[in-house]
Amino acid sequence: MNCQACVEFILRYLDGELPDDERAAFEVHLAKCPPCGRYLEQYRVTVTACKKAFVAPPEACDDVPEALIQAILASRRDV
Repeated sequence: MNCQACVEFILRYLDGELPDDERAAFEVHLAKCPPCGRYLEQYRVTVTACKKAFVAPPEACDDVPEALIQAILASRRDV
C-alpha cells in the first residue's frame, strides 16, 4: 500500500468497514509512514469536530431574567 491508497481507505477504516486484509495492510502502512499516521489523526479530529458541530443545541433556558434580555437587546442596538 502506498500513501495515495492509504488516503482512499481512511474513512472506511475509521468507520470499521475495511475487510481484514485491507485493514491489516492499512495498519502496516501507518506503522511505517508517520505522515500518514498524522494525517489519520487529523482526519479523525476533523470528523469528530464535524459530528459535534451538527448536534442539536440544548433547549433555551426559560428562566432568563427579563432585565438581562433587555440589556442584551439594548446593547445590540448601540452597535
